[in-house]
Amino acid sequence: MAIVTASDPVAGLVDLERGYIDNRVFADAEVYRLELERVFARSWLFVGHETMVPEPGNYLVNFMGEDAVIVVRDQAGKVHVLLNKCRHRGNKVCLFDRGTSRNFTCSYHGWSYGLDGSLIGVPMLDDVYYGRLDKASHGLAEAKVATYGGLIFACWEPDESLDEFLGDMRWYLDRFLTVPHLGGLEVLPGRERYLMPVNWKLLAENFGSDEYHFPVTHASVLKLLAAGNQDDQRIASAPSVQQQAQAEKDIALGAVAGYSRGAVHAAGELKLGVASYHQDLSQAERLGPEAVEWVKERHRRLGELIKDCEGQPYSYHNGNIFPNFSTIGTGSALYGRGLISWHPKGPYRTEVWQWCALEKDAPMVVKKHAAFVLMERQSGGGLVAPDDYENFHRIGDNLKTPISQRYAFNYSMGIDVEDGYPDQGQWQAGGLPGYITPEISEVAQRQFYRHWCELMRRG
Repeated sequence: MAIVTASDPVAGLVDLERGYIDNRVFADAEVYRLELERVFARSWLFVGHETMVPEPGNYLVNFMGEDAVIVVRDQAGKVHVLLNKCRHRGNKVCLFDRGTSRNFTCSYHGWSYGLDGSLIGVPMLDDVYYGRLDKASHGLAEAKVATYGGLIFACWEPDESLDEFLGDMRWYLDRFLTVPHLGGLEVLPGRERYLMPVNWKLLAENFGSDEYHFPVTHASVLKLLAAGNQDDQRIASAPSVQQQAQAEKDIALGAVAGYSRGAVHAAGELKLGVASYHQDLSQAERLGPEAVEWVKERHRRLGELIKDCEGQPYSYHNGNIFPNFSTIGTGSALYGRGLISWHPKGPYRTEVWQWCALEKDAPMVVKKHAAFVLMERQSGGGLVAPDDYENFHRIGDNLKTPISQRYAFNYSMGIDVEDGYPDQGQWQAGGLPGYITPEISEVAQRQFYRHWCELMRRG
């Protein structure tokens, strides 16, 4: 058995040529410690949305890896991401999840900091420091900050700009997630938080592109939809049996940004065609003419952006921005967008933070319905997430046992045809950026661990 070392912590653990990954990638304490330094410190991490801190003094707290940070807008309107750690004795200086403040003051010795992180107050400065403390060099540590389509990202040690980091994924974000052509996003106040008893990477790669699990893991959801009354709000809000029947008219694919080089991002359940649009129209009729007009108008606006694409993509449903920012609900005009951070809390535990984002130009009847649908489906007490919890709980248990640890995870699906799929000529994928895969594929997962290994090997 290979020993995890700082010089090459993934030696003997990841075999991308064959598609096998050792259990210790998801369980070893030293691997976990090193990835906090080498993966999370060097990647652009989602920390919020501009609508969460719209006014000067507005702030929220978040995490970058396990480091607590404050996302705050200063009086000049600039967004800062500050390490929530006093430069004197290390106490947190912001104790609330979100709010509005003129400064942040440590409750231990009273050092205070401005909204830009600068040290502005030290009790008894002249009496005990004799006026010799260099305040300018003792402000709160600050991460680099960049935004994309209203999404706020931060990085401690960036190797590239945010645009370079996102690469081809920007094309998919513009059209299906950040939607500037629909007025952009607005994020509802508050967030959902719950724990998943498994390593964060398994959650991120699942949301990025694992379409393989849905008909098995979520079979009960499909049965409920098939048996339910279509006039019921709960049933009507989710993809219906009719959508399943129409699915063969759409081409379903996946997209991988950063294939073979750079950070890896994925868009799953990428639908090309008109079936999903017609299904949205069918559901909108239950909400009234305002909803119907909105579905038609947003389709018209999208059409202007995708006119050069062979297959006329309508949406992708789920995706992941490396390393730990996932999205869900982009597949329908009537589904709220879930913005999800997988916060690592040790090798075997992940804290899930989820916000609900809505298309800003949508009418209120659509916004209310879309928020309901997201909570109905992808929430701790929804129809889908509890199924995932049970699977990942059992996976986490198996990661801890000695005999189980001998047997690697298998990521070999389609590995022998990755350079040319048998049915690739039927995909109508012309004009789509990135590496295009079948809907059910493990290419994105293998590429996820390719980039993860590259970062882990950099001392």
